[in-house]
Amino acid sequence: MLVKYRNSQNKVALGLLSLMPKEHELKHLQQTMLRYQQNKNWEMYFWQEEGKYIGIIGIEVQKQEFVIQHLAVLPSFRGEGVGKAIVNEIQKMYSGLKMMTTEETEAFVTSIY
Repeated sequence: MLVKYRNSQNKVALGLLSLMPKEHELKHLQQTMLRYQQNKNWEMYFWQEEGKYIGIIGIEVQKQEFVIQHLAVLPSFRGEGVGKAIVNEIQKMYSGLKMMTTEETEAFVTSIY
């Protein structure tokens, strides 16, 4: 199930986002977190199963589309359909908007379909 990010969950979000290839550097990761915290068009959600956060998705909401900026799943849960479930759920939430990806998230999204 998708759960909206809250500022009190900063450490969990940092850990999951650090799984993204371009988010390994702490300084870059902190800038990314600031973007989600300060920009109302950037939204982040955790994927939760059995009380544990095992995935994360970050999107930028625009007028006619939303862009998947970040998408990560804990390594121990990969290959179990978690990424696909996250994307399916976010598509339901934003069903009136076209889904787009970035260069970084495109390969992951296309690999799950």
